[in-house]
Amino acid sequence: MRGLALAAAVLLGLALLPIPAAAGPVAGSDRLQRLLDRFLADEELDGGVLLVSGPDGRRVVVSGIADRRGKRPVTEDTRFYVASVGKMATAVAVLQQVEEGLAALDQPVRELAGDLALGRLANAGRARLVHLLDHSSGIPDYLTDAYAEDEAAGPDRLPRGGALLAYAHGEPATGPVGGHYAYSNSNYVLLGHIASARDGAPFAQVLQRRVLERAGMASTSVGADPRDRSLAHGYGEEGDVSRRSWAATTGDGPLVATAGDLERFVFALFRDGRLLGPAMVKRMQAPSENEEGQGLGVALWKDRWGRGVGHDGRYDGFEADVRYYPGRRTALIFLTNGNQQSDDALLDAVAAELFGK
Repeated sequence: MRGLALAAAVLLGLALLPIPAAAGPVAGSDRLQRLLDRFLADEELDGGVLLVSGPDGRRVVVSGIADRRGKRPVTEDTRFYVASVGKMATAVAVLQQVEEGLAALDQPVRELAGDLALGRLANAGRARLVHLLDHSSGIPDYLTDAYAEDEAAGPDRLPRGGALLAYAHGEPATGPVGGHYAYSNSNYVLLGHIASARDGAPFAQVLQRRVLERAGMASTSVGADPRDRSLAHGYGEEGDVSRRSWAATTGDGPLVATAGDLERFVFALFRDGRLLGPAMVKRMQAPSENEEGQGLGVALWKDRWGRGVGHDGRYDGFEADVRYYPGRRTALIFLTNGNQQSDDALLDAVAAELFGK
């Protein structure tokens, strides 16, 4: 998902935390370039970045263009909107607050949401913090037809922050609180609002202090300035639809990032323990009672290459897929500035190339 641009564009002045030097060449590096090129061509995507990083080495391959008008090529430093991948950062900020005693997983949302009007938002009066994190609240999604019409008319004029939830007022609950799973962007808009209220600071500042600075994500911002030349423009059926995504600053999809910064985030969270304590990282990866593929702010799976954790993201003009295999201590990241036509996942082909069929 998505919301409005602002946030100190590229977090200037922050020193990048070093990425460990590669132990050796990643197996099939030339093949990775061919896989990316072929995938972009088959799916009719303008450009993309593919990053693989683990004990056997680190490799970044790029292809295509970041901007049709200027014909700028995609580079390792190109910044993409990453849509719902940003939900992981929102969850981390909130879970840090839980660790600090500023909130509790079983605490009612109404106690945490401050003065945000929740009366007409189905299930919000009964949901608890954990229900937002694992999408078991039953709160309806604010991405309604009315929202889509207003966004198309002017994304910069949309309500800010938690006020976006007004689009879900009067919509029916998707099911009972805590008794089912239904993915809803409203859950993470609420979490972003709660994180801001608990810290007494704008949500962009909360993410910068709690997540971006700690992980060394100096090329990541909450929202983006359209004049920024490092940005990949996103393309859909209507042409350049980037402004909708660059305007997003709510907790359901707030980040514009490089592949390298997402690598830093994944390793800081799951490998190095720099964002959450071990017990909370373990809790984050515990399957929900209602959906075994859902943790607290992360997707969970087990495939033929092992157990995985991460998140994907998709919005008009942009897609992202971030995977971490704990048993292999390896991150796979794919970013593109378009929407693919098929349901094929490039990272499945990448994993097969790296880990074996």
